[in-house]
Amino acid sequence: MKKAMTSLSAFALCLCLCACGSSGSSGTAKEESKASEAAAETTEVKNETKEEVREEAAWEVGESKAVVWANSIGTKWVQIICPVTNTGTKNLYLNSATIDLEDTDGHLVDSKSMVSAYPDILLPGETAYYYEETTLEEGAPSELSVLPHVQVKEATVNPVRYEISDVTISDETYGGIKIVGRVENTTEEDGKLVYVTALLYDSEDNMIASAFTILNNDLTAKDKVGFSISTLSVPDTVTASAVDHYTIYAYPMQIQF
Repeated sequence: MKKAMTSLSAFALCLCLCACGSSGSSGTAKEESKASEAAAETTEVKNETKEEVREEAAWEVGESKAVVWANSIGTKWVQIICPVTNTGTKNLYLNSATIDLEDTDGHLVDSKSMVSAYPDILLPGETAYYYEETTLEEGAPSELSVLPHVQVKEATVNPVRYEISDVTISDETYGGIKIVGRVENTTEEDGKLVYVTALLYDSEDNMIASAFTILNNDLTAKDKVGFSISTLSVPDTVTASAVDHYTIYAYPMQIQF
């Protein structure tokens, strides 16, 4: 009888230990499952955050073009126009670009480096233009296509814009366009190395030329000064009468590394 009781007690103890072991395993599995779900949710949130950043800092490179012409003494020139539009919700900073020029067969004819964009800090919805007027080698083809290599990133500097007034546009005596106006610093800080950039458009809203100047002196706070800008060399079709509207930006040099 005593042996039977002892055996029964041992059997009951085994059942109890098994039950405890089973309960512990179940708890661990549940904890691991919850941890996995939490990790998955965290990863999903991070991915969503990255996607939001990509959506906020967004841009689009528009249709670029190269216009080739010869001036009055036979020198061959090319005008390069490459638009970049800020399609996101954050300001963008446009570093200088490299522009490859190709012939109709896709062969590289020339490559222009350090091509600047105007303006270089771009607000949401605005369009800037990488723009260059430069000479070509003799014998270069008259029809070229543009392959831009732009460098655009989210701006970390706050854009400064000055007010423009009293603008007039006229033809230069020996070709090209002259833009005269005033720029006013309405901020509380002096502006150093102030750029004044004009973007000129035809009646179909195509940008046909750009020109800029840098003020000789700092633009002190609350001061207003005149400016004069002339195009370097533009196609014969670019005249004052061809300009339907324009946008002029004035801003101090703001470098972002």
